[in-house]
Amino acid sequence: MILKALEMQGFKSFPDKTVLSFGSGMTSVVGPNGSGKSNISDAVRWVLGEQGAKKLRGAKMEDVIFGGTSARKAQGFAEVSLKLDNSDRVLGKDADEVVVTRRYYRSGESEYKVNGEVVRLKDVHELFMDTGLGRDGYSMVSQGKIADMVSSKSNERREMFEEAAGISFFRYRRADALRRLDQTQENLIRLKDIFTELQTRVGPLKEQSETARKFLVLAQEKKELEISLWLHTIEKAKDNLRRQEDKIALAGSQHDDSAGELESIEEKIEQIIKKSQDITVEIDNIRRGISLFEEQASAVDSNIAVCKNTIELNLQAIERIKKDKSQTKETQGRIDDQIKQAQESITVCEKLAQEKREELGAVYGQLEDLLEENNESTGKTQGLSNKMGELARELSDKRVIESTAESSSREIRSRLGAIDQSLSENDQLIAELLRDKDEGQSVIKSKIDEIEEYTNAVNGYGLKVKNREGKVSKLREEADRLSIDLRQKESKRGMLLEMEKNMEGYSGSVKAVIKESKRGTMRGVHGPVSQLITVDSKYSHAIEVALGAAIQNIVVDTENDAKRAINFLKEQKLGRATFLPICAIKQRELNEKGVGSCDGFIGIASDLVKCDEKYTDIVKSLLARTVVADEMDSAIKVAKKYANRFKIVTLDGQVINAGGSMTGGSRIHNSGLLGRGNEIEKINKEIKKLSEKARQSADSYKSAVEELAADRAGLMGAQAQLTTAQEEKIMADSEMTLVSGRIEAAKSSKEELVREKESAILRIEEFKKQSEEAQVRIAELSEQIKGIESEIEKMTG
Repeated sequence: MILKALEMQGFKSFPDKTVLSFGSGMTSVVGPNGSGKSNISDAVRWVLGEQGAKKLRGAKMEDVIFGGTSARKAQGFAEVSLKLDNSDRVLGKDADEVVVTRRYYRSGESEYKVNGEVVRLKDVHELFMDTGLGRDGYSMVSQGKIADMVSSKSNERREMFEEAAGISFFRYRRADALRRLDQTQENLIRLKDIFTELQTRVGPLKEQSETARKFLVLAQEKKELEISLWLHTIEKAKDNLRRQEDKIALAGSQHDDSAGELESIEEKIEQIIKKSQDITVEIDNIRRGISLFEEQASAVDSNIAVCKNTIELNLQAIERIKKDKSQTKETQGRIDDQIKQAQESITVCEKLAQEKREELGAVYGQLEDLLEENNESTGKTQGLSNKMGELARELSDKRVIESTAESSSREIRSRLGAIDQSLSENDQLIAELLRDKDEGQSVIKSKIDEIEEYTNAVNGYGLKVKNREGKVSKLREEADRLSIDLRQKESKRGMLLEMEKNMEGYSGSVKAVIKESKRGTMRGVHGPVSQLITVDSKYSHAIEVALGAAIQNIVVDTENDAKRAINFLKEQKLGRATFLPICAIKQRELNEKGVGSCDGFIGIASDLVKCDEKYTDIVKSLLARTVVADEMDSAIKVAKKYANRFKIVTLDGQVINAGGSMTGGSRIHNSGLLGRGNEIEKINKEIKKLSEKARQSADSYKSAVEELAADRAGLMGAQAQLTTAQEEKIMADSEMTLVSGRIEAAKSSKEELVREKESAILRIEEFKKQSEEAQVRIAELSEQIKGIESEIEKMTG
């Protein structure tokens, strides 16, 4: 086994990671005073398990951590690793290299590692035992160690020789085995006392066991009945759950059917809207056809009127022509009469024939001129009549055109009124639909906001429920843990109280006297010393050792009380006991100057004990000349200083008696009697704290469960509201689709009406123009007809 390297970080004067490698041969560390040479050996001693801060040249263990300078801050921990070559397998590890590491934090936590695995200090000690490399081994010789070895006693040198001889490990195992045997012996004695006490309880416990068996049978029956009841309840719940699931499935199918019906209804509505639009277009076409037919009918009526007027004019012309013919016939008749008269005149006046032949020739000439003129007048009259007929026909046509234009204009104006009314109604409908659309959009927007709000609420409640469930789980675990701890503490307290009640650890004689005193048959007995005093737990071990067997001494009022108790023990053959009469015991004092200023001085043992004022003399008589020191080295120094004139006890129970004898080792048989009361008081405080914590934890758990239930209810409510909002949004979207379709249809109808109105206005203008032109032409034709009629009258007159 060879030392290979020493690695230090944060240890004393080595704040940075420092590695010292050791080769074969000798390695020397040279430096001036204060350079930290001794810190290297301290590091080796510390990593091997040294627990005494003074042996590491410090006041407390925290001093091994680098404390900082003006230029560097302090470290939070100290760590030292020792690397050893184990190729020869001297150490009990199956590895060629063994690395032992110790780390210490300012918080007081410490850990040991061997090849990276966390181990106990005991494991480190056993690893290096019999190798000479332990914390007290001969392989490390520090300053003044040689002088101590030379001046040490034979027993101390013997330990070093045994270490070198390799038997210290077996001595350690032997001491450990003896210690465990002592503990086992103490446990056996305690078990015997418990067994003795329990024997008296066998009878009552047997009756209680019979009752317990009956209780178990009844409890089992109750459990079976409760299980049956719960199974019945679960079956009913399952049936209800199945019914609810069937209802949910039925409601789902109905919802799907309703959704399908809604879709079919929406499709039918869209088809109806489309058909309505087609019907509207068809109605408009029919209206336009009716208008066209009405115009055609008006034109036919106008043609009929024109034809009737033409017929009347023709009839009038025929009458005039007939009148002219009759007039011509009358004229021809007159001429014939004249001719006849002339012939008669010729006959009568043959004589005058010759004479009148020239006059007759002239008359014939005049007659021919008149006939010719009559024929010309008749032709001219016929032409004027024909022209007047044409003018009358044209006049009738123009009047028909005027009438047709006026009737068409009236019809179109009437249609314009209907169109304007339809446009107004259409605009009103569009405005209503736009308002419905705006309202629908606002509803959709509000539903979208609600959906987002409820979605956020659902997510928030879901997160809260998840966090609450985690919190409830943690609180339940904490409540269970506190409940378990509380039961353990109460069980431990019960055991300690039972032991205190049964006075376990006390001798049989002391138990007998105290038992008689409690029965009232023995007066003046106050109790053993251990039950009359209280000591802080950190001093209890030292005080127990200082009292020794006197801890079971019984305090009584007077010597007579002690005498009666002794006679009782003698008569009953219950053993021996020591009694302390209050009236007879006088206190003692320690009159040594400067004791309180010694290193390691804790206090006078009597001053560390609390008791009733009447027991002060007894306590001082037992403990006033006993000093309590922190450790053995301090005790030895104090004992040497005062020439062993009084007893000194260390906190861990080692004793230097007056006169110089020393007692030490494991705890004495009576250990724990004084600390048991402190332990009970400590456990009572812990139980009180745990009870309060458990109550607070239960309250917190209950509040968390209620909050979780509220959050779950809120989550379900938010989910229901979200579903409702989504359904309402779907309905609003459907209504918005319908409204949008109706708006588009209304806008399309409005555009058709506007185009029809514009076309009607243009047609009205055209008819107005035609009417005006017809009126002008009618006036012209009327003037022309009047002129022709006047000419005809002139010709016929």
